Amino acid sequence: MEIVLAINDFCATPTISKTALQIRVTIGVGHNFDDILDVTSNELTNDQIAELHRLWADDNYPRNFTRNGDELIITARN
Repeated sequence: MEIVLAINDFCATPTISKTALQIRVTIGVGHNFDDILDVTSNELTNDQIAELHRLWADDNYPRNFTRNGDELIITARN
């Protein structure tokens, strides 16, 4: 399952959406990891939250950064 962290220029409240193939967490530019935890702690496993944290903060974790309109999309590099 792919995990996507999207930073949206206009997002006021962090959100999570899940499909069979993807987990997507959308946050705004002013949010921090505590805000991510607020929306994911009851929805995701510890391993999935750890993956989100790596996408968020680990400079040595191989990531893709893609700009799509108002969003910066961060995914793990394959």
